Amino acid sequence: MDTIKQKKAVLFDLDGTLIDSEWFYYKAWKAVLATYGFTLGSDLWLSELAGKTDSQAFEVLRSRYGFQADKSEVFERARKRIAQQHDEEAVPLMPGSADLINFLHQRKVTMAVVTSSKREVATYHLERNGLRHFFDVLVSRTEVVHPKPDPEPYRRCVQQLGLQPEDCLVLEDSFTGATAAKAAGLTCFGVQPHESIRQVLVVDRSFDNLHEVREFLENQWTELN
Repeated sequence: MDTIKQKKAVLFDLDGTLIDSEWFYYKAWKAVLATYGFTLGSDLWLSELAGKTDSQAFEVLRSRYGFQADKSEVFERARKRIAQQHDEEAVPLMPGSADLINFLHQRKVTMAVVTSSKREVATYHLERNGLRHFFDVLVSRTEVVHPKPDPEPYRRCVQQLGLQPEDCLVLEDSFTGATAAKAAGLTCFGVQPHESIRQVLVVDRSFDNLHEVREFLENQWTELN
């Protein structure tokens, strides 16, 4: 496997990788679905819905679990619930996010974000956490025709960076995101604290958290100098 020395860019997923938003969104969706009599468990959320767009998640609930409701109404209720939560609490960074970003920045490694969130939502989270200026490119659900697990978002990012797939390393926490990265021909590290999910990620290497990623990359860097 190529080491970080050969990589010119690191492409981060946002939700669940850079920011600890999966639990935040899980709470919102759990509350909304409960109003329809549907109990959303954390295992279902993490294993089948995390990393997907709202429409993709709704289709999973409909086709696999028989959930029946007006999609527009559900989305509007979710939007209001999420807005309410934003007023009540901040979405924190994942452990090790700031440390890894500063490590890469000091070594002049290009960074980008590739997310299934809408652009305004992604920008809001990055700016609120003081991170937006670190990333040369932001590819969101807003700019693509086919979101993850399709490779389009990652291919678009690599193109905008003016690089080749072999130049880039992806960090992802979900099966959906990892599938997209590998389909785009990219090296992908899985960063996932839940072992059951980590085991099903089709990635080049797996880690519990971003602290471990930083340590691994630093060791690789040291060995090559």
